[in-house]
Amino acid sequence: MHMVPFSDTLFLIISVAGLWDLLDSQVSEKRKVSSATANATVEVQRYLVEPNIPRGEDPLKYWAKQKHVYPSLYVLAKEVLCIPASSVPCERVFSKAGEVVSKKRNRLSPGTVEQILFLNKNDI
Repeated sequence: MHMVPFSDTLFLIISVAGLWDLLDSQVSEKRKVSSATANATVEVQRYLVEPNIPRGEDPLKYWAKQKHVYPSLYVLAKEVLCIPASSVPCERVFSKAGEVVSKKRNRLSPGTVEQILFLNKNDI
């Protein structure tokens, strides 16, 4: 019968335990990702079966009311709904910049021009 030294046996037990811990943590992490994906899928499916909001209703107010029902979609809606539907606001700011930077004010730093435009745009 072959005897394995105690220190080698202890090292082997610790190594195997560490290996199982590593495997358990990877399985746990995979389950979290799978459950997050499953939750998002269920959330989208629930949203798709709901009736459309009336045309006159404000989508931002709708999503503010529904943020606890559809938390993931709420985050996405906030990002998408803030995109301007046209270039008109950008053109207005550009025109205003032309008024701010004139022959008499051509030495303003870009930061100062940006601050003036910000204050003007926000009516401050």
